[in-house]
Amino acid sequence: MRILIMGGTRFIGVYLTKILVERGHEVFLFNRGNKPAPVAGVKQILGDRTNATQLKEKLATEKFDAVFDNNGRELSDTQPLAEIFKDRVKHFIYVSSAGVYLKSEQMPHVEGDSVDPKSRHQGKFETETYLAQSGLPWTSIRPVYIYGPQNYNDLEAWFFDRIARDRPIPIPSNGMHMTQFVHVKDLAQAMAAVLGNEKAIGEIYNISAIATSRLTGWRVPVQQQQVSLPKHSN
Repeated sequence: MRILIMGGTRFIGVYLTKILVERGHEVFLFNRGNKPAPVAGVKQILGDRTNATQLKEKLATEKFDAVFDNNGRELSDTQPLAEIFKDRVKHFIYVSSAGVYLKSEQMPHVEGDSVDPKSRHQGKFETETYLAQSGLPWTSIRPVYIYGPQNYNDLEAWFFDRIARDRPIPIPSNGMHMTQFVHVKDLAQAMAAVLGNEKAIGEIYNISAIATSRLTGWRVPVQQQQVSLPKHSN
């Protein structure tokens, strides 16, 4: 397949690009060109996605089988891209966030849980809503906390820094709260597994360590296997 990845040189896209190239796909990256492509031979289309006019000039004549929108935060980021490729791609995969869910003490979240339209990820939720009405063959990925090499968010590094400086690790409340994590490579493998799957069209998927264990063969302790990823239409 001929695939376009928005971004591709920072974190998730680095791993996704490598996996797709290894599987024989022809991959193109759209970004500002601040970093080299993570795989030799992968072409970069240089531009600023926040400039709708520039986006159209750069991509309107390009043909792709699938698009991975990895870095769209607001509807205004994704809508121009979706309009360019409407009726022109077989699959449009959008990276949303588990942060769209309504806060709850019942964890972990599953796809059918209530969302908070006013969450800090409001733009992600609005984009999902738009895609559901757009007519595009779309799938949305809702990752949980992502960790791994090249992480630009101060997630695991915060803990390692405190440990290295012999500082205590604060634990919220009574220490029994649950959360969900996923390694960036497992996330990328799950995203690649969704690509071109007709059953994934119109679906929203949470991606966590439990989910990726089913897609990649990675095993987790039995006592942790209490999370399922049901196929759920939103």
